[in-house]
Amino acid sequence: MTPRRAKQIAGAGALVLAAYLVTLGLLFPASLAWRLAEPRLDLPFSLEPGALSGPVWGGRAGPVRVNGQDVGAVAWRWQPGALLRGRLGLALEWHAGADRLQGNLRLGRGDAAARTVRGELDAGRLQAWFDLPVLLDGRVALDIGRIRWSAGAGFRDAEGTLHWAEAAAGLPRTMPLGQYRAELEAREGALGARIESGPASVLEATGTASWHPAGDYRVDLELRAGAGSERALIGALDAIARPQPDGSYRLQLQGR
Repeated sequence: MTPRRAKQIAGAGALVLAAYLVTLGLLFPASLAWRLAEPRLDLPFSLEPGALSGPVWGGRAGPVRVNGQDVGAVAWRWQPGALLRGRLGLALEWHAGADRLQGNLRLGRGDAAARTVRGELDAGRLQAWFDLPVLLDGRVALDIGRIRWSAGAGFRDAEGTLHWAEAAAGLPRTMPLGQYRAELEAREGALGARIESGPASVLEATGTASWHPAGDYRVDLELRAGAGSERALIGALDAIARPQPDGSYRLQLQGR
């Protein structure tokens, strides 16, 4: 056999082997891949994917549980280009009933980033996820450009908006409040939001709220009931916030 012929055979063999390894990787079961990857992901919450189906490059998990709570089902599509930067890249679609979100996720060892997250969900889910001490209602639309988190520094960067339409809140029942917008930001390791109300809102609100992966939350809002507000709304403000000399209220909450 001539050296040239030997090189041709070796090249063909290498190509077949590479094709075989790529095919094997694409068909690798997602359930087995998760068992191998999970110990290496230092996430700020406990994550249980539930039943996993499909190969590692694209499949479905559900019901997914985060910190013990059922958060719906997730479908994913692998984005191999992220491997060039040492990251696991996924295009994700989440749904739970009528609530849906889609976006792109990058996972590394001790860090994570989400980009172009869009969709909407029921406000009551936020109350359940963050265990807030008040009932919420209405629809929340998300348009998030990016959120970056690392194990050492918490949230490092955040940019995007949340729109709360037909908002309602209260205890023991919710009361209609109006329309609200929140601009996301990262502050001292926490995911923060600068909040303002729409012009026709029954309850005017401006201020900030934040949540830290350790479970801490803070709320600092200036509130003002509009003309014709329900008596129950005024009573609620008297009960949970401090009256100010100008007729507004100051609401400050913190806990975990």
